Amino acid sequence: MSILIRGETIDVAAHRHHALQVSIGLDEPFDFECNGQTVRAKGVVNRSDVVHKLDSRGGEVAVLLLEPEELSARRIATRWLGKEPFALLPEPVTENITRIAIGSSKEAANPIDGLIAALSPAEETLPRMDMRIAGLLNHLRRLPEKRVTLGELAKEAGLSESRLTHLFKQETGVSIRRYLLWLRLNDAMSRAIAGASLTEAAHGAGFSDSAHLTRTCREMFGINPFAVVRHSRFVQAQENGGA
Repeated sequence: MSILIRGETIDVAAHRHHALQVSIGLDEPFDFECNGQTVRAKGVVNRSDVVHKLDSRGGEVAVLLLEPEELSARRIATRWLGKEPFALLPEPVTENITRIAIGSSKEAANPIDGLIAALSPAEETLPRMDMRIAGLLNHLRRLPEKRVTLGELAKEAGLSESRLTHLFKQETGVSIRRYLLWLRLNDAMSRAIAGASLTEAAHGAGFSDSAHLTRTCREMFGINPFAVVRHSRFVQAQENGGA
């Protein structure tokens, strides 16, 4: 799942989420805080599950959120981050992806695809993910409802529950429980972006009510889902390829 949000002052509260994030200042540089550092920048990539904060000071920004297990996200992380929690993008790269994000680039009909292509060269070689976990991730994405027991997942992967718990965290950097929550939140946001009310989106994705969805969205994205869907100038979500 990939989500592109375009608007003003998107995530001013410190938070962490499972997405790899690319932030682009479309007007002016923004303030970005991560790992005890605060920088003024126009283009930043930060890895998943690190606490960060973005304040555009009223300027327009575009934020691309990518599931970190996807091949494109892994290529972006390998190219720009190494072992660092975040990285500033060079000015020529920032200028290029800004044109793509605002839709003025003739080379990218779809902004999400254009941003991914500009940031992740296809020739980047990557270590292969454990095939059992890669298969399990695809299985989880296909589940209509993202609710399943650890025992069922262990049977699906052909591993003991304890081995699966350890290997899943090792390969993805997050627990199974938190990954399932991430999938449910993505499901809810996709439903809301497609026109469902927050209550309908919450119930459809397995949240008890819209308040539960809002709390989860604030925890993981630092923002109210209503603000994303109703007040962002541009919101787009799409499914991407596997791990």
